[in-house]
Amino acid sequence: MEPYIKLLKPLIGGKIKKMIVDPTPDGETYLGLIVENGKKTYEIIALADPEGNGPGHLSVHLLSDYSKKPVDNESFIL
Repeated sequence: MEPYIKLLKPLIGGKIKKMIVDPTPDGETYLGLIVENGKKTYEIIALADPEGNGPGHLSVHLLSDYSKKPVDNESFIL
């Protein structure tokens, strides 16, 4: 449980600023959020299938400047 607390604790009090929709060539779509908390910005990607029959996982990355993050033609940040 401790690794999950360390992963998610910096997000407490943050504000969801944008959502991420990133389709893959094999037909899957990654969904995520951009969260700002103070001067830090995080990218959170949900890694689980839509049926919810797996344990799931949130991938959390601290971004130095998400406006400079490369986005391909099919991916978009709303």
